[in-house]
Amino acid sequence: MSNTESLQWAAEADGSLARNEILTDNEIFFIRTETAEDDDDDDVTNVNPIKISHSEAAVALNTSLEWVKEQNFEVHKIMHLRRLRDLAFELKIGTVAQKNH
Repeated sequence: MSNTESLQWAAEADGSLARNEILTDNEIFFIRTETAEDDDDDDVTNVNPIKISHSEAAVALNTSLEWVKEQNFEVHKIMHLRRLRDLAFELKIGTVAQKNH
């Protein structure tokens, strides 16, 4: 099965992925990882997952928050993103405080 067929199969199986949605490299990696068959005959090298810092997460969530506001999303969805963003900031602050002790 080709990569394109694998991704299409995964999208159809999941049902939540629109056919015309553009995927990021991280999403493609995740789909490939989740749909890969465990076959001992394959020469697969393990790839270390990308480590995302609390700061990077906070910036991404802040950008997402601005986007959902522009798109006039429902208030409860905006509040979920705010909570996630605030949690990322709290984790960032906690990490900085631990390093300073």
